[in-house]
Amino acid sequence: MNRHKLRALIILTLPVIFGFGPCGPIAGGKLSEPVVTEKVTDFRFVQDTDRCAVEVSSDKPHSVTVNCWAVGNQLYIGCRDCEEKKWSRVIDSNPLVRVRIAESIYPVKATRLLDPVAIERAWNFRLEKYVEDEAVPVPEGYWLFHMGSRPRG
Repeated sequence: MNRHKLRALIILTLPVIFGFGPCGPIAGGKLSEPVVTEKVTDFRFVQDTDRCAVEVSSDKPHSVTVNCWAVGNQLYIGCRDCEEKKWSRVIDSNPLVRVRIAESIYPVKATRLLDPVAIERAWNFRLEKYVEDEAVPVPEGYWLFHMGSRPRG
């Protein structure tokens, strides 16, 4: 491995080693940005950011980078092949999670949608945000979560 590749690998793994949030496809730990304590009724501002991070808690905080978008004023995140991922399994037992949007963290309650019509509708909003070349059907094994704001008291 040449020196530049080793340096890049070290830089990418430092957030994981020191427990910071996720870095691209590499999972992280506890998110550390300021927390918004008020209830959020309009998440349309999420359209101005590329990706979000979701933090779940079981034995210790675990965070991952996810796609995030709004349907109306509601926040959604999605996950391909989600059944195999740690964070989605943790949500089943503890739906109280935190989402980082831009430079702030929002406490939310994750609710998995199971209605195929609702999933397809939200998927189409996702396609608009992440500009796909053509209409792509909802992938097999795709999970969709509504993230409802919960004020932190």
